Amino acid sequence: MKRIHLIAASFAAIGFAGAPAPAATQSLRAQLRAEIMPSFEAMETAANVHDADAHVAFFAKDPTIIFIAGDRRIVGWQAILDQQRKWWPEGRIKAGGAPAYKLIAGPDFIVLDRNAALLSFILDAPKTNPDGTRVDRTLGVSQLWQRRPEGWRVIYAHESVTVKTAAP
Repeated sequence: MKRIHLIAASFAAIGFAGAPAPAATQSLRAQLRAEIMPSFEAMETAANVHDADAHVAFFAKDPTIIFIAGDRRIVGWQAILDQQRKWWPEGRIKAGGAPAYKLIAGPDFIVLDRNAALLSFILDAPKTNPDGTRVDRTLGVSQLWQRRPEGWRVIYAHESVTVKTAAP
């Protein structure tokens, strides 16, 4: 319940109550999509080569941002970067290798106001364990993007993992 209040307070703080009227939403959605997609695509490109620094550069450099990954709550830009480096310890994957992630649905955009949008999408995210077993899994992701002086940045993110199969 506390988490729901925190998320609701976050939406209120960025102006959810002042959301545009429905007639203006389509035009504004197209505008924000055009503004955010280059950053979203660059962020996903960095993820596909496990470049933690480039990937996390699209999060707001703020000690209060939150990233929920499964049952983990990570608070603050530096903590998110540190954790991402642990998840991707090998650093960058060589160019020409198979992408680590494949977008299979979305991103869907919900416009909150001219300076905020909620994106949701699903990724195919297979993983090979240290013992060589392959795990087929998907990631359901929601990201709250905010327009800031340095450009569009993620200020809240949530990932849920679904394991589909584990095969030798």
